[in-house]
Amino acid sequence: MTTEADLVRERIVRMQTLSGQEVNPELPRDPWEPRWALDATWVTFECGCRAERCRDLKGAKRYDPIIFRGLPQQAVYDGVCDRHLPGMNKYVHFGGFVDFAQWARNRRAILMGKVEGPR
Repeated sequence: MTTEADLVRERIVRMQTLSGQEVNPELPRDPWEPRWALDATWVTFECGCRAERCRDLKGAKRYDPIIFRGLPQQAVYDGVCDRHLPGMNKYVHFGGFVDFAQWARNRRAILMGKVEGPR
């Protein structure tokens, strides 16, 4: 016979598992769990997004798509997967860009210090 206490305990275990506090090998892996690979130049995410690693950024703004912002090793996106593109487009829109492609054409090289920006 299942008691009310057993039901509560089962629910707590389920919540812990879903929140990542406990690993339950019987559950399938979250398909959007962050997984990536690092090499000397790139952070490549399993979803298809990619960011170039760098140390110094030139005039970074809040709307620039940077990961590890403010840390000694930062990375600036140069490619975004179809799943994350709508969110990235909203993000760069705060800087006045139509979409990520426009941001990448007009801002990325300046931010990375590969070309000089407007004076």
